[in-house]
Amino acid sequence: MGVPKLSSVVAVCASLGILMCSAPPLPGLVWAQLDSCVPSDLQLCQQRMTEVAPGFFVIAVPPPGTLLRPVQRVPREEFGVVGPFPLTLNDLNALIYPDASPDERQAVLEGMTFFTTPHTAAEGAGPMANQPFCLGCHRSSAEAIPSAGLVNPDSCIPGSTCVSLVSRAGRSTPTNFKFTAGDPTTGGRAADHLDAVNDTGQTAAFTIFGDFSPRDNFFDRLDGSPNPVTGFRQPFGGFVQHTRPSIPACLPDRIPTIGGDQNLRVTDPMTGLSPLGFRRSVGERAGPPYIGRGLMEAVPNTDILANEDPNDTQGHKSSLGNFALSLGCTRDCISGRHNQIMATGTFPQLFASGLGRFGLRANGAEIMQFSIGGLQGELGFTSALNQGEINLPDIEGMDCRTAFNAQQANAPEVHLSTAFSERNHIRLTAPPEFGRTLLNVLRSPDPGEPQHGESTERKVRRGAELFGIDLMAFANRMIPGRMPSTGDGLDPHAINQADRKLNCVGCHTPIHRTGQSPADLGAQHLSFVWAPIFSDLLLHKGPVIDAERFAPTPRDPLLIRRVHLEEEEVDEDENRDDHDKKGDHDKKDHDKKADHDDDHKKADRDDDDVDRDDDEQIRLFDSFDVARSLADDVFSAFQAVADGREFRTAPLMGVGRMGPPFLHDARVYLSRLTVNSTPAGTVMTSSEFTNAPLVVRTLDDALRAAIELHDLPPPDDAKTPNLPGAGCPVPPAGVSTNVAYGSSPQDVICPPFDSATSQSHRGEAREVIGRFRELSPEDQQALIEFLKQL
Repeated sequence: MGVPKLSSVVAVCASLGILMCSAPPLPGLVWAQLDSCVPSDLQLCQQRMTEVAPGFFVIAVPPPGTLLRPVQRVPREEFGVVGPFPLTLNDLNALIYPDASPDERQAVLEGMTFFTTPHTAAEGAGPMANQPFCLGCHRSSAEAIPSAGLVNPDSCIPGSTCVSLVSRAGRSTPTNFKFTAGDPTTGGRAADHLDAVNDTGQTAAFTIFGDFSPRDNFFDRLDGSPNPVTGFRQPFGGFVQHTRPSIPACLPDRIPTIGGDQNLRVTDPMTGLSPLGFRRSVGERAGPPYIGRGLMEAVPNTDILANEDPNDTQGHKSSLGNFALSLGCTRDCISGRHNQIMATGTFPQLFASGLGRFGLRANGAEIMQFSIGGLQGELGFTSALNQGEINLPDIEGMDCRTAFNAQQANAPEVHLSTAFSERNHIRLTAPPEFGRTLLNVLRSPDPGEPQHGESTERKVRRGAELFGIDLMAFANRMIPGRMPSTGDGLDPHAINQADRKLNCVGCHTPIHRTGQSPADLGAQHLSFVWAPIFSDLLLHKGPVIDAERFAPTPRDPLLIRRVHLEEEEVDEDENRDDHDKKGDHDKKDHDKKADHDDDHKKADRDDDDVDRDDDEQIRLFDSFDVARSLADDVFSAFQAVADGREFRTAPLMGVGRMGPPFLHDARVYLSRLTVNSTPAGTVMTSSEFTNAPLVVRTLDDALRAAIELHDLPPPDDAKTPNLPGAGCPVPPAGVSTNVAYGSSPQDVICPPFDSATSQSHRGEAREVIGRFRELSPEDQQALIEFLKQL
């Protein structure tokens, strides 16, 4: 998301007072302002003056005596199943609250249409863009592997790939920054090519870059803004790299070389810093699935703040053992804190300040920041509230310069009705209904009653308990009519405070209540409900590997040959629950599945088979190793208090319906384009093995990998299997990378638990993941089965 320059709303509104919504383009130009202008720019600009006032987005707790109800959810089998883009009014049934009125549906249509329509330079896009349309960053569904309950092209309306705003950035390979960064003569190249060794790789995630000073905790976005540390203004077009020009004459954007950057011209090889105290930082961000954001906006501020524990003074009970002290922690290692977005300049601001709850670093206090910012930063469209074009000094050629100047002369290019309708669209996108198995558990007389046997319901119940959920409290808040009239006296977040087991709930808070929503449209769907957000909306520190964090360029894609064990086992009951189709649709799914099976059989013949028997087969893959460091020091103008190791807890609403890729940059990917050639890979640990190879070829594999990446791998031990790709995931012997790990990379990537490196470099979830790694494979799978039901 690009970040516009802040400007006075008062001044903008005053200038709009003399503008007409239907202002014609300049003579000889095709350009004209896009979309309805209903309400008018002036009306919406005046509305913003109210919204950015201090306190507008401070959500109060529900008044005493307020009866909360379970939030409405979209039927699971319908959620995300949309037609071809651009989407139409009929597609809203798969996205927004079922009882939304006709007027509410109409109010989100303009935003949804714009979101799913490709745009051109003739409309004002660009001249440089990161994507041709908003949907360009939300394409994961198009590459999804068929899996029970997961949205994928095989389950879609004919002609569709089920891509919408509830998809996230797709990824098929890592990014090779040697090709995407570019040089002054060629510019960067879009990551649109599957070969990540000899070409760019392929992803819809976008690259962000700049220079970071750890001494001053300052990030220079290299966009021409003044650097208060050095006084330099370096207009390199940062912090988002734009690689898809809307005008053919324009070169793609590039990341400036170290030698051409005044902050970095000389760098100390020992510290990685220049004499001015800066180092280059480069990272990627993946567009999130916009599910339940209106609910997140309506969580009371005090409820969010009550969960933070910056000094790790709060502990919890767990029957799985408490060993935080041995990991260098005070209580349980979890020390989440909120991000406070400060006001900048003179009131009123373009965006509201206050408690951050949106964005991968919680660097937004409101949704509009991402609606307006995305219009300009990703697509290159200006609006009445953001009239500044992106500073692109590297534009070459007269045609490109002429087009750029013409667009500047004709700003704004998009009416505010688009941005506000898009906000309505995001606010009213509901979470999906839970999977049928979890619903059966929650609807039972005693959801927490232990069960025996190997039923799917038993596995899901066990997984929920391991997560740390009080199932009775969860059922009372999620199933209509279950809450006693006098309340249940149970934890309002549905956390089992008597035994949190793994304590996943320490960050992924299952249930939040909402107060009065600030929405001007659809607030009745969002206010005074129990919402299954599965996030505390706080910042937490992830694991970090200094060698990767401080390298001037991200690690080159690294292939490691790993074995993958495939179990020939399908839960037919679960498939029937989530994929029951009638008539011709049954035949279509059956035929597509047969084609998919044929592809797998061919891949089996092409790959090296190590061994196979009646129940399983072992295959070798050249897997792209998933980097285990989760830190980078790339920030927008709204960094606030977040540092490079901190990211907001990802909401898990709909995770089992929309699936991978996972993490802030989509690094844990699963794509039908590369699942049989170059899948993602890392290692996994349980009570039976340490650092066994993990190749991501199924939804289960992706969820397991995402869990594992919450912490650095453990050191190898006697339980490390003698299999290709097992062991601490260090670069193979003889393979050189652009990251210098030192003489003992295993001590950097998999430090001993009692070492100082371990205590300072493992993430806040290290006790949680330590417990997870002590579970049996069966219990680990139970947790995964639960997550697939969300």
